[in-house]
Amino acid sequence: MVERFAGKVAFVTGGTGALGRVVAEALYGEGARLVITYILDKEFTSSPGKLRNDKGKVVFIRADVTNEQEVASAFEKTVQVFGTVDYLLNIAGGYMAKTPIAELEVKDWDHMLDMNLKSAFLCSRSALRIMQERGTGRIINISAMAGLNPSAGRGAYGISKAAVVVLTQIIADEVKGTGITANAIAPSILATQANIRSSPGEDYSKWVQPTEIAELIRYLCSDAARSVNGAVINVHGGI
Repeated sequence: MVERFAGKVAFVTGGTGALGRVVAEALYGEGARLVITYILDKEFTSSPGKLRNDKGKVVFIRADVTNEQEVASAFEKTVQVFGTVDYLLNIAGGYMAKTPIAELEVKDWDHMLDMNLKSAFLCSRSALRIMQERGTGRIINISAMAGLNPSAGRGAYGISKAAVVVLTQIIADEVKGTGITANAIAPSILATQANIRSSPGEDYSKWVQPTEIAELIRYLCSDAARSVNGAVINVHGGI
């Protein structure tokens, strides 16, 4: 099999989570070198052994991607180890249960904006500073169906994911014609084990498989997608 991403460096935030690890494995399987950020030790230890054991091609960094200093340090280490960043995959994010605006706590509002928007901003900023020196790169952010279709109870979560779309489109406008692209993917409900456990009785066949998102990310990272910039790709399944 041709390794489309041989020699490329992918920085994957939240790469030990349910979606992140699928994305990381997909890129690794096509030859990419990986930098994977994580917060929870239990997620690191449960990551695929082939990634944890391949220290020549995979670096795990414990980093809070909502913290400016920790993000800067993670990218500095990436450059020290691999020399550059070709792909930034902002997978890390957060979700909260439906809460009406009148009942929404400021701490929950701040948490959603930090996890979903601030993390994407900080990592995109660091990645751009590296990519702009070489005139090439891909930034892929994860928005959500709730960010495109406002609905009751989705205030903090929906607004944070809508802001990810705007961030992506502004970056895309700033980098157009440079060899760098920025795009967003907006899934509905992902068919992860955690989501399935939390929603007994649902028709999971309508949900989106993490592998489908990973396949789309592989396309957006490929040379075939070099002209795709500023897109928001809906992946809503049967929802």
